Amino acid sequence: MSEQLFDVVFFGILQSGKNKAAVMQNMATLFKTEPGKLAPYFAGGRKVIKSKINAGAAEKYRIALENVGLVIKIEPCEIAQGKKGTADAAQVDISGLSLAPVGSDVIENPVENPAQEISDVSGITLAETGADVIEHPVAVPAQRIEDISDITLAEPGVDVLDHPREVIPQKIGDISDLTLAEPGADVIANPRPKEKAVVPDISELKLEK
Repeated sequence: MSEQLFDVVFFGILQSGKNKAAVMQNMATLFKTEPGKLAPYFAGGRKVIKSKINAGAAEKYRIALENVGLVIKIEPCEIAQGKKGTADAAQVDISGLSLAPVGSDVIENPVENPAQEISDVSGITLAETGADVIEHPVAVPAQRIEDISDITLAEPGVDVLDHPREVIPQKIGDISDLTLAEPGADVIANPRPKEKAVVPDISELKLEK
């Protein structure tokens, strides 16, 4: 049985928060090339970065490319494999096939869609802009407002609550020995060590031609 092979595929999607120019530069550095040469990979659509490689190699590409900010998909290649006790899959000769010109109808017997008859619309006109086109709109009765002549506005800054809740200030101890750290200083006494992404050996990686 043949070994299952995979394609390393990129759809032009970047990881959340990543800058396209920075990602292109990182990818160019990874493959030792110029960022401009990678522009077709970022134009959208399915792009195969590396094709027909085994699972281990595909995983190396995925880790390396995701580390620079790409969203990568590993897709199994479609390969014909014989099954025990049955004939091998037939090979289809497609050498005589060609692509139809752009815009050609490639369906031999398309279903005919008869044109729909449209009645006389000469008597139909458009309503004026802003007009109410509902013939019988639901009437919304106005709400009755009681006499508010004796209501006045409080002065700006006045506490309008009759019985405001008393806020008891919290007692603060002696802080005379406290000082502020310098701007940019690490104020965590024992900071947790930052985990570095494990980057596999990518010296043998190269772009698909």
